[in-house]
Amino acid sequence: MKSAKFVLFAIAVVLIAACSTYKAKPEMNYYHGKNVPAEYIKILRASVGEIEFQIQVEFTVTQMQLYHLVLEGNNPVAEGWFSIRRAGTPSYNVTLKPSKGMAFEPGKTYRLCIGMKNPQEVQMTSSNYQCVVDYTFVFQEKS
Repeated sequence: MKSAKFVLFAIAVVLIAACSTYKAKPEMNYYHGKNVPAEYIKILRASVGEIEFQIQVEFTVTQMQLYHLVLEGNNPVAEGWFSIRRAGTPSYNVTLKPSKGMAFEPGKTYRLCIGMKNPQEVQMTSSNYQCVVDYTFVFQEKS
């Protein structure tokens, strides 16, 4: 009887510990990936509420979607899964909108980070997020 209570207690402790490590907005270190020359990533349109990239990078991955983040330092401003399929063209487009309560600010430096997983998945085992591709830019409105 005592051993059953101990086992249940141990399971409860493990579950509480596992749940306490999860954060909806994890604090991650976004490690720079391969720096891409400016001609491979272009900003087609940009406003404080949306930015559209044209990406001409060839990925050597089997995934059809990659996670795209616009970071200000180590803080995601905009993020999401996007298809990297190309419909007979050498590039694909991604339109990112800032998270609720955020906006892109002219003159600020941002990074486009493209990764294999979303940060919530990575943070279950690590606080380090590896960007496969990294592109730094200074935001300017463009139509």
